Parts: sequence; structure tokens; C-alpha cells
Amino acid sequence: MENRGHQSSAPPDPGILVLQIAQSFRQLPISLIVNLANGLILVAVLWNAVPAPALLIWSGLLIAVTGARFLTLRAFRNAAPRTESEHVVWTRYFLAGACAAGVVWGASGILLFHPSSFPHQVLLAFVLGGMVAGAVPLLSSVSHAYRCFAIPAVVPISIRMMLVGDQIHLVMGLMIAIFGLAMLATSAQVHRLFRDSEKLRRELFSSTEVAQALEYLVRLDSLTGIPNRRLFEEELGKEWARAKRDNEPLSLIMVDIDHFKEYNDHYGHPAGDLCLVEVAQAMHHALSRPGDVVARIGGEEFAFLLPKTGLSGAISVAEQIREHVLSLNFPHEASPVARQVTLSFGVSSSELVSVSSPADLIRASDVALYEAKRCGRNQVVATQKMALS
Repeated sequence: MENRGHQSSAPPDPGILVLQIAQSFRQLPISLIVNLANGLILVAVLWNAVPAPALLIWSGLLIAVTGARFLTLRAFRNAAPRTESEHVVWTRYFLAGACAAGVVWGASGILLFHPSSFPHQVLLAFVLGGMVAGAVPLLSSVSHAYRCFAIPAVVPISIRMMLVGDQIHLVMGLMIAIFGLAMLATSAQVHRLFRDSEKLRRELFSSTEVAQALEYLVRLDSLTGIPNRRLFEEELGKEWARAKRDNEPLSLIMVDIDHFKEYNDHYGHPAGDLCLVEVAQAMHHALSRPGDVVARIGGEEFAFLLPKTGLSGAISVAEQIREHVLSLNFPHEASPVARQVTLSFGVSSSELVSVSSPADLIRASDVALYEAKRCGRNQVVATQKMALS
């Protein structure tokens, strides 16, 4: 019980308030049309039963209030409010319109009440009851809006019925009052339902975003920040299927940092980790197309996946990356290849006759990478230049 009290006194969520007023203004055109149509029909039915001045005064008030609410709706659409403070101002305008409409319909219970014709009295009570019930879905989403409309609309007709004095009018007056209270309770429930459902929707959306972020994070290498082997294998499967479906080439580049064990032994493992990060980020930023992927698939081993790229294009990309990393001049005093960090590349493509599956593509790149190392490292070797064993 204490928790419920605490929740009810908590300030409303600004995001939900913004949504509430936006939804209410979206629904307002239908309400304005129904208000005006029902009012004019009521005037037409009562034309010969109620004095004309009373009908003209009331219909003039109805048209004036409906017109003002329409202009408010038009101004809201033109303003297109974005901030919370702007929506607070428009909420006040909406509440003022609801109150004015309630006062006008409440006035009908006095101005249009036929003193002696019971059928006309019942008709008036029926129309007012319909207006009060019909306002529940429109006005309940905004706090206090329904009360501003329903209370001034119901109270005058209920009192006027009771003032007639006989038993049937007394009962009808009480029934109208009870109906009004029931509609107020219904409106409060609708308001809570709207608020809770929107809160739940936002929480679900937030949890979905968190789940998606976590799902993405488990596909990133924790050290280098680039995709890991899991993401690489998923992308390889998808891109292979797409390449076969669209009859387009798919190329794979395997990369190894030359003599990385010697680097770790010479500079220490913290420096080795920093080297991996620098090389990985350099390779990642060297890619120019959104569909290309570089992933860390082992200790110092990386892989590039190049959709819609033939073998010759992949060789060019590998050479550009090799030269890019060389230009960074990461020192590697323990390397017999150069005084700086170098890379070896093995390139293969789905264009090759010997490659008929993702496993073949990986194997061909591995063999080419092995050959690049065997031939002195710091170079690019492609599968077409050698026979697969």
C-alpha cells in the first residue's frame, strides 16, 4: 500500500505528458465535428419547443467555442512543439478548450430545458449523457481534461431535473449524477491504462535497445573494439549466400602481424596489446565501403571480408592496407623483417574454381597467408599465384 501511494505522488513522466497531448490534439478534429453536429441537431429538434433567443444564444456559444478550439488545433499543428515546456503550454490550451466545451454543454441543461415537455427533457438528458460518455476516449489521456468537461456538463442538468420536484425527475436527476460519477471513474481508469501502457511500451523499447546493444557488444573484440570471430563467421555465411544468389564475387583477406611473439617478448605484453589496438583501428579506418568488414579472429590474426569484390580488387585493398600500416611507423626493433611493424596478407576469392564453400575460401586465404610468410613476410600473396595442396 505504501508503494502505491508513493507511485501516485511521483511526478509524471515528461515523455508521457508529451505523448498524451500530442495524441489528444490528433483526435480533436473528430470531437469538434461531433460536438458541432450534435449541438445543431439538438437545436433543430428543440426549435419549436424552446424559445428561439435561448437556442440562438446557446448555439452561438457552441459555434464560438468550437471555432476557438479548431483554431487552437491549427496553431498546434503549425507550431509543431518539440520541447517539454512547449507541450505544457499546449496542454493548458487543451484543458481550457475542454472546460469551455463542458460549460457550453452544461448551459444547455439550463437554457434548453423544456419546463413542461418530459420527452424533450429526456432527449436533452440523453444527448448530454452521450456527449459525456463519448468524451472519455478523447479527454482521458490528459490529466484533468475529462473532469473539466464532464462536471460542468452533468451538474446543471442533474440539478435542473431535481428542482422540478416530483419523484420521477428526482430519480432522473440522481441517475444522471450517478452516471456522471461512473464516467469520471471510467475516465480515471482509462487515464491510468494509457499511462501504464505507454510506460510499459517505453520500458520494452528501452530493454530491446539494451538487448540489441548487448548482442552487438558480444560480437566485438573486447581489446581492439573491432568485430570478433563470431561476427566474422556470421557475416561470412550471409555474404557467401548473397554472393551466390546475386552471382557476385566475395573476397577474403587473412592478415597476420609479422613476428608478433618477438614484439611481445621485446616490448612486453601491455605494449603488445597497444600494438594490436593501433593496428586493428588502422585497418578498420582504412576500409572505405560500409559493407566491408575487418575482424580479429585470433591473437595477432585478422580477416577482411570484401563483398562484391573480385580477386584483383582484394589484392589492391590488401596492398593499400599494408602500405597504410607501414606509413604509421610502429617501431618493431625485434623484427628481422623491418624496424617497424609489418603485415603479411593472404588473399582468396569466390571467383576461383577451387573455392566452392566458405570453408574453401578460408582455407585458400590461409594457404596464401602461409606462403606470404614463407616468402619473407611483409607482402601480399593471392591464391591464383599458387596451387592449393
